[in-house]
Amino acid sequence: MNDIDRQIREALEAEDRELFDKLDEPSLPGQVIESFRTRSRWLIAGSILAGIFMMGVCVVSGIRLAQAEEPRALVHWATVFFVAFLAVGAIKVWYWMELQRNALIRELKRLELQVARLAQRAGSEE
Repeated sequence: MNDIDRQIREALEAEDRELFDKLDEPSLPGQVIESFRTRSRWLIAGSILAGIFMMGVCVVSGIRLAQAEEPRALVHWATVFFVAFLAVGAIKVWYWMELQRNALIRELKRLELQVARLAQRAGSEE
């Protein structure tokens, strides 16, 4: 925890501190599990399955590429390997962006909660 986080926690009341401790950032496995609780869980599950399939295509085409003797077969299997490898990379980048989007939404909700509590306190003081 860095210095600004410590200062924020010290400024919060005890009730708020307990609430924000529950909203702490989950670990990477927790973020992956949490991504399956969003509205786009079917898209995420499909992309993970597609990534696994494309990795299999990558392995098979790599083996075939190593076994190929004719130049035409070499070019064919090299192309299949390259396209499958790029697809796996693109799926992983997209999934990491989804995890980042979920983390950003979580932080925005936390900020929204803080603003709502501040507005509630300001309204009760008047």
